[in-house]
Amino acid sequence: MIESERVAARGSGGADGAMTRVDGAGHWRGRRRARWAQIGASALFVVFALGLLAVLRPAGAVAASSSCPFGGGPPFTVKAFEADEPRRTYLETLSLAAVNQLVPDDPDFQRPSLKVGAARTADASAAIPDQLLYAIAWVESKIAQAEYEVDWGAIGDVKTSPDCGYGIMQITSTIDNDGGLPSRYEALVATHFAYNIAAGARILAEKWNEDYFPVVGDSDPAFIESWYFALWAYNGWAWVNHPGNPMYSAGRGTYDCDEDTSDYWDYPYQERVLGCVINPPILGGGRLWEPLQVMPPNIPAMTAPGGALDPDLFWQSLDQVRQRMSMSLPSGAVPAASGNGALPDREALLGVPQPSDLDSELELSSSELSTRGAQLRIANEGSGLLAWRVLDLPSWLEVNVQAGVARGSGYNFASGQGESVISIMAAADGVPEGSHRGRIELEFHYPDRPPETRTVAISLDKRGAAFYEAGRPQS
Repeated sequence: MIESERVAARGSGGADGAMTRVDGAGHWRGRRRARWAQIGASALFVVFALGLLAVLRPAGAVAASSSCPFGGGPPFTVKAFEADEPRRTYLETLSLAAVNQLVPDDPDFQRPSLKVGAARTADASAAIPDQLLYAIAWVESKIAQAEYEVDWGAIGDVKTSPDCGYGIMQITSTIDNDGGLPSRYEALVATHFAYNIAAGARILAEKWNEDYFPVVGDSDPAFIESWYFALWAYNGWAWVNHPGNPMYSAGRGTYDCDEDTSDYWDYPYQERVLGCVINPPILGGGRLWEPLQVMPPNIPAMTAPGGALDPDLFWQSLDQVRQRMSMSLPSGAVPAASGNGALPDREALLGVPQPSDLDSELELSSSELSTRGAQLRIANEGSGLLAWRVLDLPSWLEVNVQAGVARGSGYNFASGQGESVISIMAAADGVPEGSHRGRIELEFHYPDRPPETRTVAISLDKRGAAFYEAGRPQS
């Protein structure tokens, strides 16, 4: 996918609903809940159909766990790292992304300058309020990169929603499995929490900058209230997120973002996020971040006939959304605090990953192909997370994991086994009789230098013994 297509397609995924206690150590994680399709400005024709359907509460998963109803196939098979349970690592990463200091020079993940002021002039110094990104991450995933059964500090299956939203920020529309191997962007979003967070911050900034969507006041990003429509669009510019949708009670009040999520579906997406800014989640006896005063729109007044959020006006003309729905900044709104001083240590957070020596060659037997496969191990002898993906492999082989991370030292990461293990097996249609030779090509990603590729030779004699000539397998 070329960059212009990727930008047009980007969207974000769904949220976890009910909380489930999964172990005796106070390990709270979110179970997945079904969510409606993501609608971008480039696909507004879908909104009308959603509008007719979304007056009813979504119920149940819309597809089997092995497929994604709005994508090109099942989820990629990838492994991700889950950091510390108090979410300190993730919160610090979100703070870096808010000011574009996470991966500022990566064209796939850098956050664009925000359009600010009445003239909507690009300002590279403008930031997303930290608390806004914190709240999005909690609503989307309970700030978790891996599935709830993965222990904190361990590597396991990436958190994936029923419509293939990946990780902390539930990145959805750019992850499209057409039967091939994941792209660099797809692999990093799914495996490495920092790139997942960077992708989410970029998507939110793109929604803020999109000239189609309405604005609040003079587009001052320092006010949480100014992000109302960008939040709506992050989850999907659809009727299901309209505050005047009759599925929501007119007297619903403010969402309380604590561990009780029984009323999760009683609020449109943007109100859940704003509620988490006002009432942050409770973890370990305290709020995860400092609450902020926010003045949400006066929903009863705004949704009344003639108001900016009048449901009838929403449907009258899809090409005049900004003119009809823009709102004034609520009276009493105050800018969000710009942080508490020094930024987190980016270098310590991302580390300097370095792969250890790989096996130069693997010899497979027929018995290995029919059982667990040959094992290829990837270890990180540096610091931080070493992200890798399979770049190429012979047509007669398959791998059980297409991308992952190997944990190194440093930054509050748990000790112990942190390597990746790839099982190499016969392709679904089998391996022809005879001797075969090929290679698996891997790409390793580094935060501040170009990616590196390494190859591992694969040899196989279908009859069960590798065939050698002068010490080298031959096909």
